[in-house]
Amino acid sequence: MQLPLVRKLIGMFVERIVSEIIPDETGAARLQQLGLFILIFVLEENGTPVTAARLAEITQQKVSAVQLQLVKLESVGVIERRKALSKSGRGRALHLFIKHNEKTEKLMQALGKAAPKRRRAGKAKRARRTPNN
Repeated sequence: MQLPLVRKLIGMFVERIVSEIIPDETGAARLQQLGLFILIFVLEENGTPVTAARLAEITQQKVSAVQLQLVKLESVGVIERRKALSKSGRGRALHLFIKHNEKTEKLMQALGKAAPKRRRAGKAKRARRTPNN
């Protein structure tokens, strides 16, 4: 990914989080929301299932405290929860995902197109690789 496009993408989400005014919200709560969002963003990109329990474990917070902030992020519209099978396969867990809007989706597509392409080795390099008979 190209750094300027990644910065723009994260900035679009951060703007949505900080511009939403929730009555009686403290600055500390807003910072917690931003931190949780960044964690979800990174873990989702790594392919790791993201749950409230996993976030609580990483941040060493109580699950209830994490849940409270996740509800606020969900109300702003930057994350969504989807039902998924639990690890044991016996129950369901709520996995968290980044929720894209039209602008962020377009930027994600631009990031995908901007990924550097691997160049094939030239004739001279291929000739050096082949063993001489």
